[in-house]
Amino acid sequence: MAKRIAKARRERQPRQERRLDAKTMKLWRGLLFALLIVVSWAIMSIGFLPAQVALTEGEIAQDDYFYDGATVTYVSDILTEEARNDAAAAVEEQYIVDDTALANLLEEIDGYFTVISRAANGELAVSEIRAALPGEYTDAALYAMASLSQDNIEATRDAFKRMVEGVFAGGVLENDIEDARQSIALAISASTISGNVELFLKSLNEGIAYPFNKVFDAVATAEMTEEARDEVEPVSVTVLKGEKLVSRGQVVTAEQVEALQALRLQSDSRILTPHIGLFILVALCYLILYFYLKFYEKSIFNRRPAILLLGVVMVVILLLCKLISLISFDMEADLMAQIGYLLPVTAASMVLTVLLDREVAAMCTVILAGFVGIIMDGSMAFPLMALAGGLTGIITASRLNQRSQFVGASAYIILANLLVVGSWGLIWHQSYAAIGVGMLFAVINGILSAILAMGILPYLESAFGITTVIRLLELSNSNHPLLKRLMMEAPGTYNHSILVGNLAEAAADAIGANTLLVRVASYYHDIGKLKRPHFYIENQRPGENPHDKLQPALSAMIITSHTTDGAKMLREEHFPEEIIDIVEQHHGNSVLKYFYNKAKEQAADPEEVKMADYRYKGRRPQTKEAALVMLADSVQAAVQAINNQDNEQVKEKVYQVINAKMQEGQLADCPLTFKDLEVISQSFLMVLSGMNHQRINYPDSASGALIEGASNEHEAEHK
Repeated sequence: MAKRIAKARRERQPRQERRLDAKTMKLWRGLLFALLIVVSWAIMSIGFLPAQVALTEGEIAQDDYFYDGATVTYVSDILTEEARNDAAAAVEEQYIVDDTALANLLEEIDGYFTVISRAANGELAVSEIRAALPGEYTDAALYAMASLSQDNIEATRDAFKRMVEGVFAGGVLENDIEDARQSIALAISASTISGNVELFLKSLNEGIAYPFNKVFDAVATAEMTEEARDEVEPVSVTVLKGEKLVSRGQVVTAEQVEALQALRLQSDSRILTPHIGLFILVALCYLILYFYLKFYEKSIFNRRPAILLLGVVMVVILLLCKLISLISFDMEADLMAQIGYLLPVTAASMVLTVLLDREVAAMCTVILAGFVGIIMDGSMAFPLMALAGGLTGIITASRLNQRSQFVGASAYIILANLLVVGSWGLIWHQSYAAIGVGMLFAVINGILSAILAMGILPYLESAFGITTVIRLLELSNSNHPLLKRLMMEAPGTYNHSILVGNLAEAAADAIGANTLLVRVASYYHDIGKLKRPHFYIENQRPGENPHDKLQPALSAMIITSHTTDGAKMLREEHFPEEIIDIVEQHHGNSVLKYFYNKAKEQAADPEEVKMADYRYKGRRPQTKEAALVMLADSVQAAVQAINNQDNEQVKEKVYQVINAKMQEGQLADCPLTFKDLEVISQSFLMVLSGMNHQRINYPDSASGALIEGASNEHEAEHK
C-alpha cells in the first residue's frame, strides 16, 4: 500500500520539482544515514571497553581488580616464552669425539712399550729407560718390566691400551682428564696385573699427558635448542567473568600486567583500535542497508517518513539492547552471562514488518543481530536467538490484522527462542542452571518484544503518518464513532458508502490496488455530509428539498464543501493521510453542471456566472485508489437511479460514467491504464448484478449530474 501511494505521489509532481526534491532527498538521506552510523556506534561504544587501570610490574596493588567481561582466552607471551626457555634448557649439550686424539694416544703408548722391549733385549740400560718414559718409576718397577719376555711385554701393553681406550673411547672433556686418569688407575688395580708391573703401569698412567678428545658442538646444540623451542605450543590463559586479576597489597607481576593488557584493562593498551574497527563495521552494515533500500525497496528509500522511522526504530531498539546488557544481578557469572537472551530485537522486527515491509524488517533484523553479538562481547548464542526470534516475529507480524494477535504471535517467538537457547546449551555443555536461566530470559524476551511492539505501534503510526493494515481494519469497524454517526444521522449516505465500498474493493482486487484502503476510504468518502446531512437527497424525506429555496451558488457551495468538511473532520480524528487524500479527491475538480446551468438561466448576464464557483475544490485523483472511489461513487449513484436495472442498461450506464470521467480529464493524474479501466468496468458489472435497490428515475438531461456523483443534483434536475 505504502509503495503504491508513494509512487503515485511522485508521479503527480512536476518534473522540475521532482528533480529539486530528489537532490534534497539525496542530501537528507545521506545525512540521516551518517547520523544513524554515528549514533549506533556511540551506543555500542558505551561500555565497549572496560574501565582502564594503570599498573606496572613491581608496584604494590592498591585495590582488588576483577574482570567483568565475558569469558576470554588469550595467548600469554610471557608464559609461552618461559615454557620455551624451559624446553631449551632441557636440551643436553652436544659434543663431538675426536677419534684422531685417541689414535695418537694409543700410538704414543706403543712407543713407550717399545722402549721397554728394547731394554728387555739389552739394547737400553735402565737409566736410559727412565729418561725415555714419562713419570717417575722405582728401580724395582723398571727392572720388573725389563725382565719380562716379549710376549708378556706385549700382553701388558695391550691390557693397558684397552684400559685407556675404554676410558677415552666415549670421549673425555678437557676438564675431565684427571677423572679419566683415576678411572684408568682403578682399572689397573682391578686387573690381574700385580706387583711391580702394576706399579709400572700406574706410574706410566700418572706420567702420560692425556689429551681431551671430546669437543662441544655449538651448531648441533643450537639446532636442537631451536627445535625444542619450536615444539612448545603457545600457552593460552582463560579468564572467566568475575575472576580476580590482581589482589590488593600484592606485588604486580609481569604476567598480571600482560593479562590486563590482553583484556584491554590497561590504560597503555591500544584503546582506539577496537573503536575504529567498531565504527567501520557499523558503517558497513548501514551502507549495505542503504544500497539494499536503494535498489530493492525504492518506495521506502524515497519516503522521508519511512527512512526516518527505520532509523528511529533501529536506534531505540539498539539503545534498549545496550541498556539491558549493562544490567547486573547478584548471581553466578555463567548465569549472569545469559542476560543477552533478554535483548528485544524481535520488537524491531515486528514493528518494521507492520509499518514498512517484511523484507526490510528481515534486513534490519540481521543487522541488529550482528550488533547484539558485538554488545555481548562476540558470543554467538545471542545473535542466533535474536535472528531466530526476529524472523519468527516477521512471519507472524506479516499476518496480523488486529493488535490482540500480538499475544498469539509472542507464543511462536517464545518457542523459537527456547529452541535456540536449549540447543545451544546442549551443544556447549552448559549447566542445567544456566540453560534454565537462559530459557526464562527467552520467555521474557518473547513477551516483552510483543508488548513493546504492540505498545509503540500506535505512536509510530501517528508520528510518521504510516497507515497499517491494523489501523485500516480498526477504521473499517462499524462501531467507529464517525460511522455510527453516519449511520444514525445520514443513513442514506451510510448505505451509499457501503455499496461504494463493495464496488471499489472488487475493482481494486482486480487491478492489484490496495483493497483494504479502498474499502475504508469508501466508507468515509462522504463523511463530510454529516455537517449538513439533509442537504443531500439520500437523507431527505420526499418533498423536502432545501435547495429549492436557495440560490444556485449557495447550493453549489454546500454540495462541494462536503469533501473539504470531510477532510477536516478526518484530520481532527487523526485519520491516515491516504484516506484524507481520497476523501478530498473523490470528486476531483468536476463542475456541478446543474447548479451552474441554473445560475446562468437566472442571471441577468450569464457571462458573469463563473464556472470556478461551481467546481469542487479538490485535486483530481492522484492514485489508483482515489480514482476507484471516484468511479465507484459515480457508478453506484448512476446505476441506482435506473428503474429497470436490466444487464444492458446497467452495462451502458457503467461505461457511460467511466467514459465521461475520462473525457473530463478527471483520471489524467492517476496511473490507471485503459486496460485497468476495462477491468474496473467488468468488476463493477459483476458486483452490480447483485444490487437491485431502486432510486428516482432521472431524465437524460440529468445524466451529467449523475456522472458527477452529486446526489442532490439528481433531485434538483428531477424536479
